[in-house]
Amino acid sequence: MEAVTLVLTVCLLSAPERCREEVLRLEDTGSVTQCMFRSVMYIAEWSEQHPALRVKKWYCKLPDISQTI
Repeated sequence: MEAVTLVLTVCLLSAPERCREEVLRLEDTGSVTQCMFRSVMYIAEWSEQHPALRVKKWYCKLPDISQTI
């Protein structure tokens, strides 16, 4: 089963215009659809560990095969 990537766009609470992407590799999620259903759980856990950041948006994607060659 391929790992799915959850990509978060996160911004500083103290400076909301300063944003970056965080990439979470999810081994236990087999499809993009399952990732989207479970993403809220992963985002909540990540947010608890990073209280100075706010998740602005997110999406799930399959691994890019061309990058692994």
